[in-house]
Parts: sequence; C-alpha cells; structure tokens
Amino acid sequence: MVDKYKDDEAFKQVPEGFLYYLSVNFQNANLANANIRQAVSLSINRNDLCEKILKDGSFAATGFILSGLATSPDGVDFRKDSGNFTSYDKKKAQESLDEGLKELGKDQITLRFTYGKDESPKDVFVTYLQNALSELDGIKVEMVATTKQDRIYNKQKNGDFDLAVTRWGPDYGDPTTYLTIALSTNGSNYGKYTNSELDALMDKVANESDANTRWQKMKDAEKILLADYAYIPVFEKGAATLQNPKVKNLVIKPCRTISFEYVEKTE
Repeated sequence: MVDKYKDDEAFKQVPEGFLYYLSVNFQNANLANANIRQAVSLSINRNDLCEKILKDGSFAATGFILSGLATSPDGVDFRKDSGNFTSYDKKKAQESLDEGLKELGKDQITLRFTYGKDESPKDVFVTYLQNALSELDGIKVEMVATTKQDRIYNKQKNGDFDLAVTRWGPDYGDPTTYLTIALSTNGSNYGKYTNSELDALMDKVANESDANTRWQKMKDAEKILLADYAYIPVFEKGAATLQNPKVKNLVIKPCRTISFEYVEKTE
C-alpha cells in the first residue's frame, strides 16, 4: 500500500503504538560485552528496514520511548526532547565487534535470534536482522523460530535466549511504562540487566513531585539504558492509511486511541 499511495495527498502514516526492540540476555558472556551489543545496534539500518523491507507505515526508532507518548510541562514530545540514540554505521559496527572479540579472546561468536512466527511482521523482520549481522566478520547468526507464548514464558523467562525480538505497547501515556522495564527488580527484565544508577534514578522519578525535575530524570534514565545498550530499539510500528484531506486535526495517539476533539472538515 505504501508504494502505491505514498504520493497521494490522502496518504498518512499513523502510529500503532508498539516499539519493536531486541531484548538482550546479559547472562550470555558474549552479550555481556558492551562492544558486542554496540556492534549489533550499529549494524541495523533502521530506515532501510522500514522504507524498503517493511513498507507498512513503520518508522525507525530513535530511542526507547515511543514518539507522541508524552509531552513535557512545556508541551514538548518526549522523543523529540530526549533526542536520537540510534544510528547505522557498518564500519563502526565492525570496529566495535573486532574490539569485543579481542576482549573476549575469540575469533567468532554465535548469536541466536529468538522470535515468534505468530508475531507481525514475522519472518521479514528477522530475516533482515540476520542478513544485517551476517555482513559483519566474526558473527554467526542462528534463528530460533517459536511462538509468542513460548518466546516469552519459556525461552525468555528461563533465560534461554541471546537476543529476542520483542515489542511493547504502552499501558499508559508516560515514559515510565517503558523505563521501568529496565529495572533490576522488574519481573519482565528477562535479560537480567542491572544498573544501580538507573534503579536509584527511577526511584527518584517515582517520588518526584516537581514535573520539570521528574521529566529531566526520565530523560537521564533513558540515556543511561541506551548508552548501556540494555535494549536495542529498532522501529516503531505504524500503519499506512488514507484520510480525506478535507478532514483536519484528527489525532491518533500511540496508546491506540483516536481523538476527535478538534476535528473539522474543510471545503
């Protein structure tokens, strides 16, 4: 649909409210190495994935918090305010991998990608990831296809994974719906990521009464977890749709709600 209608004035790309990312198993000796995690992230050309492979209205993730999820006390979207934390750089990815392999004392490592075949966008996404990482010298990629239920409640819950293709939709319109995933005490932190600085900062967020201070602390928290490559954001799920150009101010929010409050139809 994107290719067919992208030049039509009625064409719109709208958020579906899901962040797709890679969950990292920090109990895996290879992925416990920061350079290996960085190499994985840098090897992913998120724009190409969305524009040339998925072609469904999805767009590259630039952080761990969805675009349009929450605004600051000054009305600025969190994603725009916090900035861009993802990039594609194949040369730097190889350099990071080489450094990581040197630190590990290895010539090559094998990484397993676990995913649910019953989860959209299924094989096309993981095939792209496999190809992207396979272009680096020193990584062998294995794909572990299962179901969503088995991925979460068996393999991830029991630590039987290296990298897992995961998605998360917000339970509510606040950055903490994502940030708390990385807490060492969170039962869904299957990769066992631990950062005492992040834990302490999120405790302050939970008890902060000043809106501006709380906002800044949440930005700091995202920066910490992304600098650690605790999770590797890939894309924000979107949909392609057609909307009458005469309809204005229709708002579709990441929490999958549609606001008609200011909708108007022009002649």
